[in-house]
Amino acid sequence: MTIKITVALTAMIGVAACADTSTMTAPSATEADFGNSVQSLVKAQTADPATLSNPSTEPVTGVDPDYATGVIKAMREGVAKPVEVKQPIEINVGNR
Repeated sequence: MTIKITVALTAMIGVAACADTSTMTAPSATEADFGNSVQSLVKAQTADPATLSNPSTEPVTGVDPDYATGVIKAMREGVAKPVEVKQPIEINVGNR
């Protein structure tokens, strides 16, 4: 009988310890502001803000050729050269 009571009390304490207490307290300032920075960045980077509330179902069919050329050029220049990658890795431990 004592073992059953001990097991039951242990189970109740375990369930109570796992309870979500975040719904019992008011959200912190960080929690209340969560997601606002992402939303403001999306709005700032949108060319046509009307599309945020009413997005088009049509796919994008074209791009400015000068812009595309600049993007491709920047991507190709940013690729690491194999000679640069083959440099040895040095790990210093202590005063050496």
